[in-house]
Parts: sequence; C-alpha cells; structure tokens
Amino acid sequence: MLKKTIITAAAVALVASVSSAKAETTFTFSSWVPWTHPLIKNLYVRWMDDVELKTEGRVKWRRLPKAVAHPRAHLDAVRTNQANAGMSVHGYSPKRFAAYMFAEHPFLGDRAETSSVALWRTHKKFFASKNYYKGTQLIGVNTHGPGVIHHSKKHILAVSDMKGQKMRTGGPIPRDIVAAWGGVPIRQPASKSYELLSTGVVDGITFPYESLPGFKITKLVPFSTYIPGGLYNSSHYLMISKKKYDSLSAGDRKIIDSLSNEAFAIRAGKVWDSNNDHGLEAAKKAGSKIVTASNEIINAVKKLNAKFEADYIASAKKAGVDGNAVLGFFKGEMKKLTR
Repeated sequence: MLKKTIITAAAVALVASVSSAKAETTFTFSSWVPWTHPLIKNLYVRWMDDVELKTEGRVKWRRLPKAVAHPRAHLDAVRTNQANAGMSVHGYSPKRFAAYMFAEHPFLGDRAETSSVALWRTHKKFFASKNYYKGTQLIGVNTHGPGVIHHSKKHILAVSDMKGQKMRTGGPIPRDIVAAWGGVPIRQPASKSYELLSTGVVDGITFPYESLPGFKITKLVPFSTYIPGGLYNSSHYLMISKKKYDSLSAGDRKIIDSLSNEAFAIRAGKVWDSNNDHGLEAAKKAGSKIVTASNEIINAVKKLNAKFEADYIASAKKAGVDGNAVLGFFKGEMKKLTR
C-alpha cells in the first residue's frame, strides 16, 4: 500500500512538473541597439522583467546576442518569428508607416512623455484598425523627445552654416531639413553613429541628447544647437509575436495588456525624458558648447514645417487616413496634456 502511495505521489508530481513546464513560454527578443545602451536597459529590459515578474515566471525572455535583421526589417522578423519580440522606428519605413510621419515633425514639444501619450491616443483613434502591425501584437508606441543638431566643429546658427555638411540623419524629416539647407544627409542606423563620426564620414548628427552618451559620441560632437520643441522627433514601436501572444493563457495576456498601450507610452516617455536629461547633463560636464537656435534657424524650421504638414496630409490621404483630422487630434491631445 505504501509503495502504491509513493508511486501515485510521484506520478502526480511528474504531471505537475510537466504542466508547469508547458505553462512557461519563452520569447526571444532581437535588439539592434546594444543591450548595454541605457534606453534598452531602462525601458525594454525593465518592461520584460515586469512581464516575467507579474506572470510569476510563466512568460520569460531570451535576449538574442545579435539582431536578426536590419532595424527597419524587425516588424517582418517578428511577424515571421525569426524573433518573438523587437522594436523599430516608424521613420525607417516611411512608406509603410506614412500615417505616423507627423510624429517626426518639428516642434512636437520638449517632453517625450507628453508626446508619447498623445501619439498613443492618436494611434488608438485613427490607426488601430489599419492592421499596420499584421502578424504581431503591438505593445505600444512612443516618441524620443526633441531632436538637436550636434556637430563636430561648429554650431549651426544660420541656414548657410549647413551648406556642404555631411550629417547622419534617421527619419525623413531631419533628412529633408538638412537637404533643404544645402547639407548632405547620410542615412544610417543609429547604431552606426560612433563609426561614422569617429572616422570622419559625417561632420555631425541629428539626435536627442540621450543618444550622446548612449552611443558614446559626446566628445565627438561638442557643438549642439537646440531648437525649442525640437528640430524633429521620432516615433518608435514595440511588438511581440502574435502567434506566441495568442498561445498564452487569458490571464497572462491580460497582464501583458496591462503593461501595454497607454501604460507603455507613459513608461517609455518617462524613460526617454530621464535619459535625455542625463544626456544633456553629461554633455555639459564634458564641456560641450550648447546654444539655443537663432531666430533665423527657428523661422526656417517653421517654414519647412508648414510644408511637412501639407505633405503629410497628402501622403496620409493616399494611405486612407484623414491627415487633417490626425494633426488636429494630436495637437489637441498635446494641449490637454500640457495644461
């Protein structure tokens, strides 16, 4: 009898062990930004840690040592499960995400939390039904805060100062500004910044302050020209595999949902604001010369921004989106959030 009881108990334990193992789901996360970068550590790793903690270890993460695809290809990489999670930048795929390009415009504001929440609300109202992230589960969207002009040799105080300057740019808005002022935009992923600057391939770069220490380029670009509200901005998105997400229990999906959407926008915006503040302080401590843009530069950006908004409305229309309504709603949310 005792032997039978022991065997039964062992069988129950084995079944429980197997059930527990089956309940665990591991997502692979591909990052094209180094895992040591402050943004990755402070935002994405902590988000993953919170998911794992709140699901009591039922959802786990494996950080891939190397990105599985080019930054702009990460949506397709996650959609096809080359990796089960990843982030990217809307501006890296401007045709695919034409509806989001207003989030790259100048003068969006100086705090990423505000613009990130306004962006999420705009996405929810206008884009959520568009299936832009087909095959993935969108966790959230955010902005990175105001973009600044950083240069290795001088400040950009007049439009003419940009002429002939080779500038690394990310999305289409900083690219178009540099080109309109006679500069030479060099489009490369952010992760290539140190290489481009240290070898003299580019003279300067357009980045938020966060990226100076983040990519170890503070001393390479000691001249910064700040435009109130931002020369430009950039919007990002985090997604996980839809197939993997759907395989989770309803309870674990609910936990992930609670850390997604506007909650993620708030989290991401706060991290960007903190990192940008740290980047600015690090630049000051390193002796960088930081100036506010001249009226000539600000007025030149305003003139270009009028064109950007008109172009956005036209391109959004082609994508089946009412650009006027999008801009009006986003600006309205920004006003609400900054009161």
